Formats: sequence, structure tokens, C-alpha cells
Amino acid sequence: MRILLVRPELEELSFRQSLLADEETMQYNRAYGGTISFPHERWKDWYQRWVAEDSPDYFYRYLLDTEQKEYVGEVAYHRDVERGFYLCDVIVMARFRGRGYGREGLEALCQAAKENGVCCLYDEIALGNSALALFLKLGFQVECETGEYTRVFRKL
Repeated sequence: MRILLVRPELEELSFRQSLLADEETMQYNRAYGGTISFPHERWKDWYQRWVAEDSPDYFYRYLLDTEQKEYVGEVAYHRDVERGFYLCDVIVMARFRGRGYGREGLEALCQAAKENGVCCLYDEIALGNSALALFLKLGFQVECETGEYTRVFRKL
């Protein structure tokens, strides 16, 4: 595997900021506003909740291409308290798509979740997002479809 999950340092959140601000990368999110603002003043609180504490409810890592020595995306999961399940997230920078990073990242995220005691991961994939095929290929199953997304899950 050429992907390594890396816990970023606080000052490395500039990569996340650029990832969320990239219009092509965030095209999948256009129904919800597209790009996402992640200003520097939010970093510390966000980092404390998602990265610094080893909480069973939050997991966040960068995807590092170990051959190219650069970050290509991010993976995460968090416990949705209201709905009672873990929701995962995989974002690969648009310029790196089509090279297997999403597959490797999702496989590594599922392994990390399993090691952390999570027994099932879910994702809600926007209609028309080609990532649905990847999730199904990696063992996720469709739970339901709405007019906005397809909810998939995988037992770990």
C-alpha cells in the first residue's frame, strides 16, 4: 500500500483548508454549497475535537502518498449521536483522483475504525457521485436512497 494515514499537526491544517476550498474537489458537495470555508480561527477548536483527543467518537487523518511524499486527501469518521451510527468521509483532491487513492484510503479507514472498536461505518453519498461504485466495490451495502443521497454501510 502506498497510502499512509497521517495524524496532521495543527499547523498542517492548511492542507485541509485548501482541500475544502478547491472547487473541483468539492464538486460532489455542490447541492450543499460546494466549497467549505475553513478559516484559520476555527482550526484550534476543530483540531481539539477531531484530532488531538483520542476520542472514540472522532477520527481524522490525511492520506499521504508515501512514494510522492505529499498529501492527496483526507479520511475521517465520527459518531452521529442523534442517529446512533458512525458516518465516514473520504475526500481525495481532484487532481489526484483516478489513481486508487480513494480505494486505499477507504480500506485503511475501515481497518482503523475496526481497530478502534467501531463495528459498522456508514456514508451518505450524494446522488450522481461516482464514489458510490467504490463503496459498493469495497463491501458497503445500500441501506436507503433519498432524493438527495444514497446511504451505504459496511459491517467491520
